[in-house]
Amino acid sequence: MAKEHITAVVQDGVDGDDELDDEEDAEEEEEDTSSDEGEPRLKYQRMGGSVPSLLSGDSASCLTVAERMIALGTHEGTVYLLDYQGNEVKRFAAHSATVNELSFDAEGEFIGSCSDDGSVVINSLYTDEKEKFEYHRPMKAVALDPDYSRKSSKQFAAGGLAGQLLFNTKGWFGNADQVLHSGEGPVHAVKWRTTVIAWANDMGVKLYDTATHQRITFIDRPTGSPRAELLRPHLIWQDDALLVIGWANCVKVAALRTKDGRNGSAAGDVLGLGWKGSAGSGNKHVDVVAVIDTDYYISGLAPYSSDALVVLAYIPDVEAAGSGEATAAVADAAATSPPATVAPVKQGHAQRPDVRIVTWKNDELSTDSLSIHGYEHYKAKDYLLGHTPYSGSCNSEGQWPAGDEPLYYVVSPKDVVIARPRDAEDHISWLLNHGQHEKALAAVEAGKARPELMEEVGSRYLDHLLLERQYAQAASLCPKLLRGSAPAWERWVFHFAHLRQLPVLAPYIPTSNPQLRDTVYEVVLNALLTNYAYHEQLLTTIRTWPTNLYSHSTIITAIQLQLGTSSTSDALKAALAELYRMDEEYSKALALYVELQRPDVFAFVEEHNLQADIHDKVVNLMKLDPKRTVSLLIQQSDTISASEVVGQLTKGGPDQRHFLHAYLHALFEKDPYAGREFHDMQVELYADFEPRLLLPFLRSSQHFNLDKAYEICTKRGLTRERVFLLGRMGNVKEALGLIINKLQDMEEAIKFISAQHDEELWEELINQSLRHPELVGALLEHTVGNIDPLQVLHKVPCGLPIPRLRDRLVKIITDYRTETSLRRGCNEILKADCVDLLVRYYDEARHAIRVGGSDNGLKGQSNGQNGAIPTAPTMNLVNSGNLRGTKTGRISSTISGSGLCCICLDPVALQNVAVVAFFCSHAYHVTCLNDTSGIRSQGPDAKKEVSKDLAFRIGQGLSTASLYDHGDEEEEEGESGSPPMRCILCTTASAKNKEAINDRKKASAQATSNGWAA
Repeated sequence: MAKEHITAVVQDGVDGDDELDDEEDAEEEEEDTSSDEGEPRLKYQRMGGSVPSLLSGDSASCLTVAERMIALGTHEGTVYLLDYQGNEVKRFAAHSATVNELSFDAEGEFIGSCSDDGSVVINSLYTDEKEKFEYHRPMKAVALDPDYSRKSSKQFAAGGLAGQLLFNTKGWFGNADQVLHSGEGPVHAVKWRTTVIAWANDMGVKLYDTATHQRITFIDRPTGSPRAELLRPHLIWQDDALLVIGWANCVKVAALRTKDGRNGSAAGDVLGLGWKGSAGSGNKHVDVVAVIDTDYYISGLAPYSSDALVVLAYIPDVEAAGSGEATAAVADAAATSPPATVAPVKQGHAQRPDVRIVTWKNDELSTDSLSIHGYEHYKAKDYLLGHTPYSGSCNSEGQWPAGDEPLYYVVSPKDVVIARPRDAEDHISWLLNHGQHEKALAAVEAGKARPELMEEVGSRYLDHLLLERQYAQAASLCPKLLRGSAPAWERWVFHFAHLRQLPVLAPYIPTSNPQLRDTVYEVVLNALLTNYAYHEQLLTTIRTWPTNLYSHSTIITAIQLQLGTSSTSDALKAALAELYRMDEEYSKALALYVELQRPDVFAFVEEHNLQADIHDKVVNLMKLDPKRTVSLLIQQSDTISASEVVGQLTKGGPDQRHFLHAYLHALFEKDPYAGREFHDMQVELYADFEPRLLLPFLRSSQHFNLDKAYEICTKRGLTRERVFLLGRMGNVKEALGLIINKLQDMEEAIKFISAQHDEELWEELINQSLRHPELVGALLEHTVGNIDPLQVLHKVPCGLPIPRLRDRLVKIITDYRTETSLRRGCNEILKADCVDLLVRYYDEARHAIRVGGSDNGLKGQSNGQNGAIPTAPTMNLVNSGNLRGTKTGRISSTISGSGLCCICLDPVALQNVAVVAFFCSHAYHVTCLNDTSGIRSQGPDAKKEVSKDLAFRIGQGLSTASLYDHGDEEEEEGESGSPPMRCILCTTASAKNKEAINDRKKASAQATSNGWAA
């Protein structure tokens, strides 16, 4: 029979309603054997309940099944009691190491367990009774007396690595162990049925009768089988008289008989139930009635029927086998060599375990491969097969209890799978899956299944077409077969959806007459969007279907989830954009249009005023149209910051640098200060993409690092830019050296030196130019107005060839004559102007100086004579602003020509004191000027401060002491040894003007030191 791969069902729990009586089972088995030979016999379901959580932190090591519950042992030493659905009922922390075997008594009231910790523990299921026996060596097998709960002797048999089979009995003085057998290696398995104990060690299988206390027989271990540590033996009592032995790749069925030829389970026989009678010790013997050699290893056995077994088969990986002989033995066991000679192969990448139903004649009725969790890493001894109790006897010839279905439990360290016989509905489902529609319909009509299946089977024509994969024909027939029935349409839409063929049906689905539920249309669209090949059809369908047929939000969510997988396309994104547009979510639609590089995206932005939504889409827009994108970003520079744009373009990688340059260049042209924090970056971008624009940028910007910019220009060989940067940094000699040695541009060198206002650079220019004869000639051409040509010629070494020297000397002489002529003419003009100014000054000096006599002055004098105090005229504060020089050098003020002393502010004519008048029309009493003698001896700074204070107080119209001299400059003393007198007000104003001029000169010199202009 062909092998059929079965994947275990993942739903939790066990369905307890699938029960068939023995008659229905027999009829179905007969029908299956005669007509449906290929149909599987079992169905599978992963055990749920508490099992997944228990095995998530632990691993199963053994399992046994009683009539009412299941016992599961783990590698951590815990024993769990479960119901048939896998729900935990009770647990025992029995051991500290792996539980190797479990055993119920016949009544299911006690459970025994043994472990690698060297102990045997027996727990009562309904009381707190517990007994523990320590043997100090790992115990591998234990079997309770079937009558353990009814007898006071409380007997059990156990064995392990010590190599002894121990028979424990409780007596008057406590429990005592009797060694039934030893010396033939570890005991690997023990099974107790009625009064017979069967155990397996390294030599084979032995049977012992506890009623007569005699050994019954010995069955040899299969020839060539591996050690039991690698492939442990399996012992199963199918009934009271049949022992099934599975070892490596061999199965033996042993029948216990009396010497009269009858089975030992007959009434009154010694191998029957103990209370029915006993027989003498010499009446028992064993016949091996069946031997099954396999090409696989046996991981578990269970009865299926009176002449068939369920075998859990472990198939070693032939390719991973370490031995060539073993590989050949496994691959060709059935044809070339006896299976018993198959040696264990090196563990490799294991295959899935098989559940096979095999007759005693080695005929396989079915084979199913199970997808056990982690099967790739398991060995044969990691699996085991449990089953519900099989009540076989000599009269019944083996059967399952009435009303109960056989259950098989395939156990691995992390998984438990339940197998059970298939029922009538499973049979009908199998017929439908195999295209046998007539048989399926007949089965439903016979009442073997639910009537609800009639409708499914009745649609066999469409089903047949679909099963034959004639999907296009089936879809084209749907309008004719289904007509205007909305329920029928909906049912078949979902049927096609189940077969993943909705894209074939989509063009035929009606949108009106009838109009289906919105869920149906959503299912169709979901089917289209989940398959990459149908995304174009999805886009077409969305554009053609009316928008009110389905929920846009549902499809949008589905598409968004699909976009998160690997199965996506531009058509799918376009469909999502169409849905966003229908829902007027233009911002989201814009994001997709940009990603899809739609040429009309800029028109879409303008149509829906989405300029503010492009701030996070800079890179894609740049890829689409850099020029329009830059223009749009510059227009929106108030809302989209430069840092945000630069951040996106920088994250885009080096391929986006030319976009970054275009944006920053446009931003700088609009506003040089808008992106000043990126000017360092912009220096490098200009150097890479538009070097011709770098120098104008360097001259215009003050927000970049000079050292970094110089390093960039050096790496890229940008000499003129280096010259400019060196000038900005103050390394003028190095900059001049670059001009001479690299550029060899004398005109540029002259401009550079002229901008620096440094006389030492001319000397440096001459010295460096001497290395280049051509430059010496160019220097001679530019000497006029800059340096003395003789200074250059005196330093030229003799014999230095200078190209076109004669022409250049002629030009120098011509230029010199021209300059001399211009200077002569300028000097003559200057002399004429000086003479004219002296004449005008002389004429002005000959004029009389008015010191009083105005109407206001006369009134003041008369008032003074009458004893009244004249009111001093008001003056503005004396400063560089209100004291302006005239052409004659005089100072205009409110005191000039007023007839008042500029110090005491009294009329000059009221006192009998000599008066000093200056050409600036300011007058002073001689006594007031003489009073300033007290500060003559002070230094220039002190005099300066006093003069300023005096000017301020005079401006306020207050009487104060006078000063004699300003003291800014050293004055030549007269013949009498005293300095000449000066007008105090005019001297102070002149000093302030000089200070302002000096301040402006300093500011100009400081600005010039930062660089030179082109």
